[in-house]
Amino acid sequence: MKRFFNIYILLLFLCLGNSSIVLSQAILNKDTIYKLSTHVNDSISIHYIGCSGFFIRKGNNVVLIDPYFSNHNKSSFFSGSLTNKSTIVNDVKRVIDSVFIHVVGDSTDRSGLIKTLLISHGHVDHYGDVPYLFESSRFNLDTVKIISSTTVQYYLAGEKIPDKNIVKQVESFASSPSVEGKWIYVNNKIRVLPILDEHAPHLRLAGVNFNLVTQKNEKKIIRHKYWRQYSSGQTLCYLIDFLNDDGSINFRAYVNSSACGLPYGIPVQSILNQHPVDIAAICVASFSNVKNYPQDLIGYLKPKHIIASHWEDFLNYSISDLKKEPKGVPLTNIKKFFRRLDKILFNLDAGITYTRPNVNTTIKFFYSNTRW
Repeated sequence: MKRFFNIYILLLFLCLGNSSIVLSQAILNKDTIYKLSTHVNDSISIHYIGCSGFFIRKGNNVVLIDPYFSNHNKSSFFSGSLTNKSTIVNDVKRVIDSVFIHVVGDSTDRSGLIKTLLISHGHVDHYGDVPYLFESSRFNLDTVKIISSTTVQYYLAGEKIPDKNIVKQVESFASSPSVEGKWIYVNNKIRVLPILDEHAPHLRLAGVNFNLVTQKNEKKIIRHKYWRQYSSGQTLCYLIDFLNDDGSINFRAYVNSSACGLPYGIPVQSILNQHPVDIAAICVASFSNVKNYPQDLIGYLKPKHIIASHWEDFLNYSISDLKKEPKGVPLTNIKKFFRRLDKILFNLDAGITYTRPNVNTTIKFFYSNTRW
């Protein structure tokens, strides 16, 4: 019965999955400089890989979030496996090479600039390329620390990723509206606060929510045969602080990988009182399946700038295809999301701006690091 239901959902997905060319709202398709304030004395670079994937670089410190390059085709739902050296195609290898060279200066991070890898949950478009990146020696194992849920940690162990690189018991650090949580200090320049989140339903029909893949929490080290078998586990979003030499906050970024309804996806208010959110990466996919999203989230965080993410068709086209001709993610009304976002920001009247980068695009933000 469960397999029949999965087949039904997949067929529906295939029927609805012919993405139309995105016509409304400006799409940022080339590397760009953006000023967050009139007076600027500092900068940070954010490279959008696609889906919910980002490189955030400040000086010699890089944070990598949900790296996803392979763009599995939706037709491989039942037979597709995680990317590894034997299955990844040369075109994807070349994209990874070019992105790493663009961000860290080499096709592998020999110098150890990538200090932490944040994984939001265990779905293929957030975790699936991580085993390949380790297997192909893209990371410096002396410097990188992986922050993820326990479920993803079991998957990492199943891929023989070194235990020394994995931060344990991350959920115990997590913040929520009622729990302050604990910062994970990656080094003296980066700290990360995990935040309890939930994964939006992939589909909502007649008021009933449907998920294409399971959300259970794994309880053992495991490597599944097919990518559809990988569970999300506990979904996490993250607050990332880049610190000054004296430990004060220089720049604060927030990233979420899935539409979520409050109280999920937000830290306790006392954390936000310490420093405003400079940049918030906000997921577009499945937004209409969550009540009051993203207005409740944005109203609570009040970021200076929003980067819209997870909006493009990450299961049908390669990153190179999407770069040439942007297409929206199936089952999501992209135009409606941005009309809603425009209305939210107009009503808040707080000067919040946003960008929608295309895949494989870097934005260099200039801002004021003056104490507030």
